[in-house]
Amino acid sequence: MDLLLRPSSAGDEGVSIGELAQAAGVTSRNVTGLVDTLERDGLARRVPDRRDRRSVLAQITPEGLAWIEAFRKPSQLAMAAIFRGFTTEELGLLRHLCLRLAVNQEQLAQHLREGR
Repeated sequence: MDLLLRPSSAGDEGVSIGELAQAAGVTSRNVTGLVDTLERDGLARRVPDRRDRRSVLAQITPEGLAWIEAFRKPSQLAMAAIFRGFTTEELGLLRHLCLRLAVNQEQLAQHLREGR
């Protein structure tokens, strides 16, 4: 999924295999195999890098964009059902409170790591 999301946010440009590997924390060889599979399935394609003729970029295809949209659709429908009836202000407050919880959780984890 990450290998499709990164090129989809890169626009028409595409993303280098090296950048994808670095973002995923794996080797370029691993990403090359994964891009091969995405390309075989019609979800991505390799295009020449205009800035470096020796390199290629991974670019998402329209089919890849459609796949991402179909993948996201059930979650979007569930989220719409969960938050139905909330006002914009209530959603903003909920977001604020969740962020405060996350900060408190991180501070607690830090204290535990430090042995306090």
